[in-house]
Amino acid sequence: MRSFENDQQFIKILETIIDCGSVSKAAERLFISQPSLSKKIKQQERELNVILIDRKHHPLRLTEPGEFYLNNLKRLTTQYESVYRDLTRMASSNHGQISLGITQSLGQKILPLILPQFHNIYQDVTLQIFEDSAEHNENRLVHSKIDLYLGILPIFRSDIHSEVLATEPAYLLVPNRHPLYIANQKLKHLESVRDIAPFVEKYPYISDSENTGFQRLVTNTLAEYDINLNQLLKCCNLLTVANLAIRNMGCTIIPRSVAKAVHHIQPANFYELPNQLNYKLVIAHKEDEELNAQMKAFIKMAKGAGPLLL
Repeated sequence: MRSFENDQQFIKILETIIDCGSVSKAAERLFISQPSLSKKIKQQERELNVILIDRKHHPLRLTEPGEFYLNNLKRLTTQYESVYRDLTRMASSNHGQISLGITQSLGQKILPLILPQFHNIYQDVTLQIFEDSAEHNENRLVHSKIDLYLGILPIFRSDIHSEVLATEPAYLLVPNRHPLYIANQKLKHLESVRDIAPFVEKYPYISDSENTGFQRLVTNTLAEYDINLNQLLKCCNLLTVANLAIRNMGCTIIPRSVAKAVHHIQPANFYELPNQLNYKLVIAHKEDEELNAQMKAFIKMAKGAGPLLL
């Protein structure tokens, strides 16, 4: 296989011969002997099986194959340099692509807080968003089909590394037609997860679907305390769950930010729950995956936003 670097050397040689009009003057300008330069040219002509220089014409000029060879070498060299220039640019934090997984309910709240700011700074970074269930996006992450995942703990896979961006408490919402509702009661704190049982075992309970991070946390934590939910229905969006609960469909457990979004609709009791049920927003990537500059920049910006995301 021919060496492209060897061919590239001939750009300078042929251009100098055209400019000088003779091999001897070209050799002088190139700081090599005339016999050495003549030998290089003849060797190249033998390898290419064409005559590059019209030696019958004075001053010297290139033959048609010589002109073809020089022009295409220059074009290829420009493309060659462009490849490495673009690779260098892609290696910087200002260019590249990020594929991001997130649930739909999180996406509608969090993405408007991060993406415009990120795009404003890194305009050449292309973003691809996968709004899907936690389970599907975690599978994408471990199979390298997405770069990053924004979700809620717990994540049970050991091959996923996560960093907490923000934390907030979970609330038990008790609607005003619930038998255990207390009129005009202010926010109270339940000391133990076991204290949830009287509200949800005998009376209707509604929740998010099981394939979300937060609902996995709630389900697993309540199971540890042998609390058996009187499940009425499941939805795919926490805000929908909260709106149904406060309208007396049943009790529910929701993050504080969701409770704030519905508390004004009508009277209800809210109980702040123990730390085991804290709602933790994380950004995750595949364990031992080497992060490029674009991913690091996105993670840094997400961490900087922190509590504003909830």
